[in-house]
Amino acid sequence: MSVRIDLHDVECGECIVLDAGDEILMVDCGSSSRVIRSGNVRFFDSVRGRIMPRYRNARERSFLLTHCHRDHLNGLWRILRADPFYFDRLFLPVSPCGRDGRPLFLEFALYVYAFLSRRTEYSHLNTGVLRLFRRAAEAAGAARVYPVRAGDSFPFHGAEYDILWPPQEKFPFREDFAAAVDGLDTLLSAPYLPAAAGAFLRMKREFCSAYLACCANVPILPRDAAETGALLRDVGCLAPELRLLPCADRICGSLLSQTDQRMYSGAVNAASVVFQNRRDGRRRGPDILMTGDASPETLAAVESGLYDGYSVVKAPHHGTASAYSPLLEKIAADHILISSGVSGGAVAEQYAGLPGIKHCTSHAACAYFRSAGSCCNRLAVCCGMPRPALAVNCPANRPRGIPSAGAPRALPPCGIVTVSAAGGIPCFCDVRGKPGKR
Repeated sequence: MSVRIDLHDVECGECIVLDAGDEILMVDCGSSSRVIRSGNVRFFDSVRGRIMPRYRNARERSFLLTHCHRDHLNGLWRILRADPFYFDRLFLPVSPCGRDGRPLFLEFALYVYAFLSRRTEYSHLNTGVLRLFRRAAEAAGAARVYPVRAGDSFPFHGAEYDILWPPQEKFPFREDFAAAVDGLDTLLSAPYLPAAAGAFLRMKREFCSAYLACCANVPILPRDAAETGALLRDVGCLAPELRLLPCADRICGSLLSQTDQRMYSGAVNAASVVFQNRRDGRRRGPDILMTGDASPETLAAVESGLYDGYSVVKAPHHGTASAYSPLLEKIAADHILISSGVSGGAVAEQYAGLPGIKHCTSHAACAYFRSAGSCCNRLAVCCGMPRPALAVNCPANRPRGIPSAGAPRALPPCGIVTVSAAGGIPCFCDVRGKPGKR
């Protein structure tokens, strides 16, 4: 495989790097874990001490964010804090608009920002989408920030990669999520409320308009990013008055309800960037499908644009059962990447029955491993070796043949390495050697 792939074990999160030697594309970098237990190292220390140095010699480095959940995002800010020029390009997802033209993610997040900014209960559903482009522009420079949505493409290692999802317009938001946002607007539109209620609704419209204008330029313009920041500060200044409104408790109760939280989180996942390389008859490289935390409905929506087979498919949403799509059984994949965090939900048992080789960051959340006591790859045929053969014959699955974190070029034949803080992990998750001797 001309493009090597590193699947980083960040525990509860995701970081996958397509490595072409002199050029890399990092897809997400985040974790909900402060400490990665496999190496007993703090996540941010691992980013600076392990992930960043691994690609320091690359001539060109790009980053693509699939969506704004912190288990995919927060490592990016740590990288840019350490080195604002580490990435040459940042591909960031545009928050989509529904069929009525409204960017409901932004509207919902603005309610959270204004009414719940002091509530720790809501910290896991962050409002990072509101600051995404402004913060990236301030950290790395606006000229490095590229908004992406369905229909866009970008070059990597001599090939074009196409963004299949999400569409910027007519995004299929769930009706109950749209109704929840409309319900919040209705509460603030009641007659005889203090002026702060109407001011917030006006600011919300102005912020959404400025955000969409910011995303209209590629790369973004510094003044557009700054305007979104100024408008968000205005909302923050209004927040103390908003929390004194007669309807404030009802708004907070709605935002804090498990129903609204699940809808918002699920909607953000459903809008994850899905992308793949473009097949070119002149130059045939590995076919790669990256899915972020896409929902089954998302994959169904892009099915017509998918290939019949791939060298590598990234399992949606850490391989969890709730995100498993039967479409994966129709797509032939030689290799499947699963970032399986220990608290991200159980890995769908259907993956064990798929013929491709599974590359997992951990077996802690794997129901198949718990029941069988061994790895599902033991009887699978690996097409990444010089000749297709049982994965048990791969030299990387021998305890002393597993590449260490300090030797990123010592790769198995398939070119896919799962990298933990303690070293490399084979695609047999039940094979373990002593740290430093893997």
